[in-house]
Amino acid sequence: MRTRFLWSRVRWIGLTLIFILGTLSFGLHAVIQQIGSDTAVATKIAKKHNLDEMDSRIPVSSSRDGRRKFSQSAPSSGRFVTSHAPAAANNSTEGPRNASTLAYEFVVAHYNEKLDWLKPIANRSHVYHKGKDKRPPFDVYKWEELPNVGREPHTFLYHIIANYDNLADLTVFLHGHGTYVDKGYCFPKPTYFLTNAKNNLFCIEKPPIRTWGRLNHFGKWLSALRKGKMRKARFTLGEFYEAVFGAKHPETAPKCLAGCFSATREMIRQHPVSLYQRAIFFVDNHSNPEESHYMERLWASIIYLI
Repeated sequence: MRTRFLWSRVRWIGLTLIFILGTLSFGLHAVIQQIGSDTAVATKIAKKHNLDEMDSRIPVSSSRDGRRKFSQSAPSSGRFVTSHAPAAANNSTEGPRNASTLAYEFVVAHYNEKLDWLKPIANRSHVYHKGKDKRPPFDVYKWEELPNVGREPHTFLYHIIANYDNLADLTVFLHGHGTYVDKGYCFPKPTYFLTNAKNNLFCIEKPPIRTWGRLNHFGKWLSALRKGKMRKARFTLGEFYEAVFGAKHPETAPKCLAGCFSATREMIRQHPVSLYQRAIFFVDNHSNPEESHYMERLWASIIYLI
């Protein structure tokens, strides 16, 4: 009788342990699925088009930052920096802002263009140079050398990733030739981006994106694609959106062109740094990838999705 009782107890304990282990296994599986959800779509796209596995070199911070008013804080002295990889973003959620954070900053994607237009705002300008110059023609807030890849979207993405935890209250993103060249697409003067931002105007919007297939290039861009000077993307604009945003593209989306726009710190940080990491993955290994033209059309979707 006692033996039968002991055997019953042993069997009950064993069944209980099996149930507990099964529950833990199910929970662990759910956690793993949650961790992988952020890059599931991007990985699917990458495998579909035989891309290499994405490189997650920079920790992710998914916090939002509070809205801040623009003020006339003094910029620090100019610096010359040479680097080729974004510094890691801080893993902290909010964290204190650096005391040297600017109220506004101009981020300039430069190759070999003349920079005379930049002189009035030089002390607020962070110039990323992808040409052969070792120093700027005059003092600027920062001068940083980068490899000549990815056109201006690579430059802007690099800046966001490297400065994700210490962005200016307002960042104005510009080409090295300034704003006058792209009349009708950019505000006429760089400083207009500052005044227009106060009225919630961050770029000159064009007709929204309604089709999500391949781009219909024309002019010099079509010629570059046909001659192989532009690397053709392996997927459509819609698939690129899904890979970067990790979600199905909408029916329509706002659109700004010519790579000139501004964005508040809050606008940029409404997305985790992992979104920008996914985007830079597609444009960091060719001087003129078609994905950079995709990215040009998606900046408005990034800054306006608040």
